[in-house]
Amino acid sequence: MERERSSPARNMSSSFQKRSVVFAIRDFPSGCGTHIDPCKIDDDDDVFDNHPRVAAPTCVKSKQQQAGHHVAASSSSHRREMETRRSSDDSDPTPRERVLEVLSLFRKVFKELDQHKKARSGGDQLDATSRIDIKTLNVLENMGKQVNSEKRIGSVPGINGGDEFQYKTELRVVGLHSKTMHGIDYLKRGDLRLATSIVASEGYGYKDTFNSGVMFYTGEGGNVMSKEKKTEDQKLIKGNLALANSMRHQTEVRVIRGEERWDRKGKRYVYDGLYLVEQYREEREARGKLVYKFKLCRIPGQPPLT
Repeated sequence: MERERSSPARNMSSSFQKRSVVFAIRDFPSGCGTHIDPCKIDDDDDVFDNHPRVAAPTCVKSKQQQAGHHVAASSSSHRREMETRRSSDDSDPTPRERVLEVLSLFRKVFKELDQHKKARSGGDQLDATSRIDIKTLNVLENMGKQVNSEKRIGSVPGINGGDEFQYKTELRVVGLHSKTMHGIDYLKRGDLRLATSIVASEGYGYKDTFNSGVMFYTGEGGNVMSKEKKTEDQKLIKGNLALANSMRHQTEVRVIRGEERWDRKGKRYVYDGLYLVEQYREEREARGKLVYKFKLCRIPGQPPLT
């Protein structure tokens, strides 16, 4: 969308083509740098308006399911939920409200950055939308807007089973899974590593599988997914060791399912609930390299996913 700019801003347009833009909270005169002010962004804006929504799945996938928790759904539904809560109670925001607010802010900042990048790239939509989610995450963290930032085992305040997210970076901003480039997240208790969460994707080469609350998850490392890099055996270190320790100590692991959206425009991430690691074993994959396979079972008594 074209925006009216003052003449100083027009004079600086060429500089934007030559250097990276730093996003920060403005504490200097107007016209310097690029500033994202969420208060000035239209509340009706929703960066995901062009992405159809799909219902959160149960452990058994069903194309007929159309209901569920939509954390990354329309901003208007978020506002209605927050306004209903606040109309009955003027106290501090609940954990759920804090999660909804930061996700709403994420979308607003994302859309603002998307508009800036499209303008600078001459309208090339493919280039304009590349990794804007990472930049959005950086803006929110610099603003101190991340919630549930302390790593924990078990449930995360304000997150419900079946909640879905459009970007892996959203998982970090709400405290569900902090590692944006790794499938296994963990914390340390002294010298002991314990897994906090995993992101598993069925049908993406690792052959992770889900069936009626039971999943098999392939460990990380070894470049076993790469067709160009040299592959090697996976090792029982870092995230793999953390999952093995979680089995020994019977600690809960949050499972987030990565699924291709039905419109095939990227993946969505659905929080599947709490699991326990039941066992793990070593296997040889197609090219003969050693991988670790972990069996996890959904803990009974959790609300069913709808």
